[in-house]
Amino acid sequence: MKRAIILIQFTILSIFSSFSQDTKFTPEVTFGNRAVSYQHLIDYSLSESWSVNNVTLFDTEYGNEDNNIFFVRNTLSYSLSQSFKTNVAFGVKNPGGFLTGTAQYALNTPSFKTTYVVGCTYQNGFTLEQSLSFQYTRPINEGTEFFTSLFTVFNTDLKYLDRGIQQIRVGIKKAGFQAGLAFNLDQFKKAEKTLENFGFALKYNY
Repeated sequence: MKRAIILIQFTILSIFSSFSQDTKFTPEVTFGNRAVSYQHLIDYSLSESWSVNNVTLFDTEYGNEDNNIFFVRNTLSYSLSQSFKTNVAFGVKNPGGFLTGTAQYALNTPSFKTTYVVGCTYQNGFTLEQSLSFQYTRPINEGTEFFTSLFTVFNTDLKYLDRGIQQIRVGIKKAGFQAGLAFNLDQFKKAEKTLENFGFALKYNY
């Protein structure tokens, strides 16, 4: 059932993105030693200040569903300036629904892109949520770039780690297409449960 829901959502949003010039769509598939995962970001600009986006992640192990990871978040954002945003989001992730309010700072240069987000999430209680994304690119030749990226999220009640995610990518970019090594790390339940997935990722930036 979860796979069917994700497939339906992916199909609808893919069709929507193909007809909208203001939509950015970045799907990614990772083939790892433990699991195969699919994730995407869809970002749609409502105006110069307002935007909405959807982040979806689904990770399933080969041959069983005992450690399925799911994450779907829908966000409404308001830009205070070129670098600052405020965000309100709702969605579902292990183990259920959540609400989030955050502030965001972004710094973009031709070679570096960095975003820091901090706020509060409610899911069976309130937690402090912080996330950091970083990407560095370096030209190899005309039209081809080397890239490395890091994305990490931490939810904590200020005593224990409630949920943690780290994703590292190293590879090559060309004409919107990315391919390279992928490292995914996940922590649950005060970090008493951890999952790792190492492999190869393919991504396209529409």
